[in-house]
Amino acid sequence: MTTANEFVEAFVARFPALRPSYEEHLRDNGELLPHVIFGIGEGFTDRIVEAYVNGESDALDWRGALAFLDAHFDRGDRRIDEVLVTDFLDALPGPHHPGHGLVEELPHRLRTRFDLIRPSG
Repeated sequence: MTTANEFVEAFVARFPALRPSYEEHLRDNGELLPHVIFGIGEGFTDRIVEAYVNGESDALDWRGALAFLDAHFDRGDRRIDEVLVTDFLDALPGPHHPGHGLVEELPHRLRTRFDLIRPSG
C-alpha cells in the first residue's frame, strides 16, 4: 500500500458497510480526501464508534475494522499514520462520552499511540 487513498479504498473494500459513506464523500467532495472521510461528523470514525455503541456487528464489524486499522498503522507510511492518529485516535470519544469504552478495545499499536497522544483518555 503506497498512499492514504489506497488505504481508504482497501478499508472500504474490506468493510462494504462503509461504501455508501464513501460514495457520498466522493459525490460531495469530487475526490477522495482521507482526512475528511475519517473525520468527525458522519465519517468512518463515527461509524466505527456507532457500531461499537449499538452493537451493530452485522452492519459494520467494528472489531474487524480496528484490527484492519491496527494492521496498517505504524508500518512506515506517514500519510496513513497521520490519518489514523489525527482523524481516528484523536477523534475517539472522551471519558464520560458514549463510545469511550472503544478505547479499551483498541489493538496494541493503536492503543499505544492513543495513550501517548491522549494520556488522560
